[in-house]
Amino acid sequence: MLKIKFLGAAMQVTGSRTLVQYNKSQYLVDCGLFQGPRMIREQNWQPHGDLKNVKALILTHAHIDHSGYIPKFVKDGFGGPIYCSEGTADLCHILLPDSGYLQEEDAHFANSKRISRHVPALPLYTEHDAIESLQYLKPQPMDTWIELERGLSFRLIRSGHILGSSFIQFSYDSGHGSRLLTFSGDIGNGRSLILKEPIQISETDELVMESTYGDRVQPKGNVMGQLRDIINKVLKRGGTLVIPAFAVGRTQEILYMIHQLEKTGEISKYDVYLDSPMALDATELYMKHGDDLKSEVIADHTVSTLTCARFTPVRTADESMLLCMNTDPKIVISAAGMLTGGRIMHHLKSKLPDPKSGVLFVGYQVEGTKGFLLKNGLTDIRIHHQNVTVEAEIFSSDSLSAHADSNDIIRWINGLNKKPSKIFLNHGEKSAIEALQYRIKYELKIDTVIANPDEEFVIDK
Repeated sequence: MLKIKFLGAAMQVTGSRTLVQYNKSQYLVDCGLFQGPRMIREQNWQPHGDLKNVKALILTHAHIDHSGYIPKFVKDGFGGPIYCSEGTADLCHILLPDSGYLQEEDAHFANSKRISRHVPALPLYTEHDAIESLQYLKPQPMDTWIELERGLSFRLIRSGHILGSSFIQFSYDSGHGSRLLTFSGDIGNGRSLILKEPIQISETDELVMESTYGDRVQPKGNVMGQLRDIINKVLKRGGTLVIPAFAVGRTQEILYMIHQLEKTGEISKYDVYLDSPMALDATELYMKHGDDLKSEVIADHTVSTLTCARFTPVRTADESMLLCMNTDPKIVISAAGMLTGGRIMHHLKSKLPDPKSGVLFVGYQVEGTKGFLLKNGLTDIRIHHQNVTVEAEIFSSDSLSAHADSNDIIRWINGLNKKPSKIFLNHGEKSAIEALQYRIKYELKIDTVIANPDEEFVIDK
């Protein structure tokens, strides 16, 4: 018997957690944090009795909405193996302790300002909790079958979303022969300048597919030209271009693009600041994992291809605050990408009132986040309990997203030699997930189901 239950990322984008039950054994695919507005984040505090008997956890990739609940999971008693790729394990060593640190900082801030509904405000987990959880990571090579128990194995297959990201494919004994169940995790769009394309698998009997951009087709224009024009427009008028970017993935793509534009002379050699210790560490990691990278990126075997001529790393809080006060034309890349916190908020507070400056969004913005609101025309925003007027120019480039769009997903599914008998859609807002369901049903003629929160499906009896 095989069942799956969607404990997160069902009819929403964050909190990826899917329970896989094979006979009497339970396994968990991804263990992510719910992110976004308070109502969504509060789900992180809800107990999940379903997780108490999980034997092993398998990660698709290291982004916090897929891995960020691990320290809490371990803190609450989980002590089994956490299987993932080598790249994912290395990134988790950076992202999870940082997440714990931010949890502690948020709790400290809430207590100091007395803005929590709980007294005292407590972190979901601490930096120490996160570090303790890392011992359970068990990195595995790509495309190698790992036996979980008799009749059930899995393998990781490159998905091209970020460093180390993987499809998870289970092989299970159905009693009528072996069958395949595949989880897409987050699938890349194949247009990354740094990462190799997602591997086109040949077959699967059932498929759990993400739908982040299921309702849109990303523009396929000249991304480098678009970035060039935005940089030149903002910096030539004396402004600062602020780029909120995920520490892993988008940051490295942006740095590489700026480097290429400098090499070709399409932009001047401007000051470029990366204000995120986590992103700095992740950028160094990228060059360690050549198997994930395109050959031209690693040709000189140095991190220099991901940096720029006048590149300045910003690690300390004091350096960050000094940078906020700097009025020279420059590019500032900082986290968090969806404006859920972090140093980026100080840069926005400083530069949003400046009509010479600009803000460029390069990644997905969850509905209700400050990033979503700014991207969609908000003219006044609250940052650190202060109203900030938006005078800076707001730019957006969906072409720089690391997610496959609707056409990419349809093309990838259509590339299967053996089509799945059923597809389960998760990891998408309502409009995106419904649009993708419609396309798959009517274009590919495959039975497609939308997963609702805590909904369970029997795959094989």
